[in-house]
Amino acid sequence: MSDDFFNLESVYSALGSNERLTILRELSKSGSLSYTELKNNCGFIKKRESGRFAYHLRLLSSVNLILLNKNTRKYSLTPFGRNVLTVTNELKDAALQSSGKIYVRTSRHKIEEFDSNKIYQSLIREANVPRDLASKITAEAESRISKLENVHLTAPLLRELVNSILVEKGLDEYRNKLTRLGLPVKDVTDKIYQIGHSEGDVLSLRLSAADAVFTDYLLLTQIGSESLDMHLSGDISIVNTGCWGIMPDSIFFDALSVSSFDMKFGIKSPSIPRIRAGKDFDTTLANMGLIIKRMLDEVSDEITIENFVELVTLTKNGKDCKEIVDKLFYNLFLDCVSKIDPLSKKVLSFQINLKNDTELETLEEVLGAYLLYLKTSLRPKIKLVVNIFDKSKFKEQIKLFLESITSGGNLMIVTKPERSISYQGIKKGFSKDDILPVGTINLHSLAINLPRLSYSGAEESYLKSLLKIRLQKASGTMKTRKDILISLIERKLLYFYEYNSDLFSKKGIDIVLNMVGLDDLARYLVPQDLEEQNKMWLKMMEFSQKILEEEGERMELKIAPSIYTDTSAERFYELDKELFPKTPQGKAIITAGRYTQIPVLDAKSIKDESVIRMIQTRMDITKGGYHTVLDLSTMDDINQIQDIIEQAIPKLGAFKIRRDLISCGTCNSKSPPAPRCPKCGSAEILSLQTDN
Repeated sequence: MSDDFFNLESVYSALGSNERLTILRELSKSGSLSYTELKNNCGFIKKRESGRFAYHLRLLSSVNLILLNKNTRKYSLTPFGRNVLTVTNELKDAALQSSGKIYVRTSRHKIEEFDSNKIYQSLIREANVPRDLASKITAEAESRISKLENVHLTAPLLRELVNSILVEKGLDEYRNKLTRLGLPVKDVTDKIYQIGHSEGDVLSLRLSAADAVFTDYLLLTQIGSESLDMHLSGDISIVNTGCWGIMPDSIFFDALSVSSFDMKFGIKSPSIPRIRAGKDFDTTLANMGLIIKRMLDEVSDEITIENFVELVTLTKNGKDCKEIVDKLFYNLFLDCVSKIDPLSKKVLSFQINLKNDTELETLEEVLGAYLLYLKTSLRPKIKLVVNIFDKSKFKEQIKLFLESITSGGNLMIVTKPERSISYQGIKKGFSKDDILPVGTINLHSLAINLPRLSYSGAEESYLKSLLKIRLQKASGTMKTRKDILISLIERKLLYFYEYNSDLFSKKGIDIVLNMVGLDDLARYLVPQDLEEQNKMWLKMMEFSQKILEEEGERMELKIAPSIYTDTSAERFYELDKELFPKTPQGKAIITAGRYTQIPVLDAKSIKDESVIRMIQTRMDITKGGYHTVLDLSTMDDINQIQDIIEQAIPKLGAFKIRRDLISCGTCNSKSPPAPRCPKCGSAEILSLQTDN
C-alpha cells in the first residue's frame, strides 16, 4: 500500500476541492461508473474539461479514495474512501450546527439557511392567508423552530409544523390548501409488497400512488365540505376517487367517424404519428388504434366503440384474405389493451350490431380475432356488447358467440338497442330526440345510499323529501365535477377532447347517478308483497327521474338515475350494518354483505313470468341504464347454455352472461373453478367471473 495512504495531509488536500467531493458523492450514490458516465454526471460536459477531470481522478486514486476496476473499466469508492466521505459529511453537519444558524434540507436537494420569510410567502401564495394572520403564524413557527435541538430540518417537516399551528388555531381551511399530498413511507412499502404479489406491475404501483395523491386532492380542494361530509358519512359514495376529479368515467365513440375526420393532437404527444383520415383499410385500423389508445389515457372506466363492424365493412376494400384480416384485428386488440393497467377496472368494449344487412364475413373475422385474444389472455380487458336488431342473425352466428362465452369472454346481449349501452350498463343519451355527437362523454361514479333513507322511518312522503335532498346535493356535486373537467379540457390537459371538439361536445356530457339499494328500500317499505315491492321500486325511480330532470333543467345538465354494479354497495353496507332497520317481524332487511344493485337471474328465473315482467318494467323506465346478469356458472353443456340464452333473448332487454372460471398462468387454459389447473396441474391460477 502506498505511503500516501497514511499521509493525512494528502487526504485533506484531496478533499479540499468541491469538484473532487462531487466525484466522491456521485460514486457513493450511483455505485460503479465508467469514465464517461462519471464525467457527465459530475458536470464535466465540455471537451476542454477532460484534462481537469482526469487530474481529479488521478489525485483521488493516489490517496486510495477511489479505485479503477481494470476488467470493467469502471470507477468506484474504496472502503477507505467511503469512510472518509461519511466523516466529511458529519463534519459538515457539525460545522453548520456550531455556527448558530438554522439550515434546512430543501425539496430541491439543497441545504439552505432558514428564512422565515419563505413561510410567510408560502402562507399567502399557497393558502391565501391574510397578511396579518400570516405574520402571526410565521412568528409562532419561528419561535418553535428556534427551540428545536438536534433535528435535521427539512421542507416537509417545516410544512408539518406550520400545518400543526393552523390546526391548533382551528384554521383547517388554510391547512387543507397548504398540506402536502402523498403517502406515508409504510403505505408505499406496503404497496410495493402487495402489488408485487398481485397481477400488477410497476405501472400499477405508480398509478396506485398517483391515485392516493389525487384522492387527497379531490377531497381537500375539489368538492365542497357538504359533499365531502355526505361522502364520508355514507349518504353518497364517490367511487374511483383517484380519477374522479381529473378525467371522465366513460366514452362512447362512433368508429364510422374515423374514415372521414382528421384526428387532431396539436403539439401534444408529438411522438404520435399524425395519420390523415383515409378510406383504405390499413389506414383506418391504424387511426382506430391511435384514437382508442389516446382515449384510454383520458378515461377512467370504459371506452365503448360503436359501429366497428360497419367501419371495417366500409373500408376493407379487397382485403379478402381472412388470415390477414384476422391478424390485423388481433393486433389491434393487443395494441389497445397494452395501454390498460392490469389492476384497473378500465375496459374497452366493442358494439356488435346484428342487423339484416350485417356483413357476416366481417363479423366472423372480428369474432375470430376476439376468440384468439381470449385464448391468449388470462383476464380479458376487451368486452363485447351484442346489439340484436335481427334475431335471425344472432342464431346464424350463435356458435361463434358460444365459443367466446366458454373461452372466458365478456358478453352483454342487448335485445332492445334503442340507445347504445356500455358494458358497464350506462345508456348513451336519455332522450330519443337528441342529436348525439360522435363522441359522448359520460360522468358517473357517484352513488346514492337508498337503504339509509329507511332509518328515519317508513313514511313514504317523508322518505321522498329526504331522497329529494340527496338527489339535489348529488346533482350539485356532479355539476361541480363537470365544471372541473371542462376546465381541464379547455386548459388542454384533457387535450384530445379539446382539439377534437367537433367530435366531443362539452354541452353533450351525460351524467348518471347510481341508485344503490333500491330493492332493499322497497323491501323495507313493503315487506310482504313482491308485486307491491316492485310498484314501490318503480314509484321511487319515477320520483328520482322527475327530481333529476328538474335539477338538470335548472343547472343545464343531462342527468338521469341508473343502476349498475360498482364498489359502493359494499362500502354502504359496511358503514350501515350496525344501523340496519328491522322489518315488522323483527328481522334485518339486509343480510347478504352488500346492498342490491343489478339482479342476477338463473335458468329457473327465466321461466318465472312474474320475475320477467318485473325486470322488463324496470328496464323500460330507468333512463340512465338498467340490465341483468344471467348466471350460467353451473352449466358446462354447450347445448344447454345455448338453449338458456335463446330463452332469455325475447324476455330480457339487456343482460350479461356470468360464468365462473379459472385461468391458468402456465398453459393459458380456462376451466371450471378448481384449486389447480385440471389440464397441467399448475397452481398459478386466476379466478374469473365473466360479467365483471
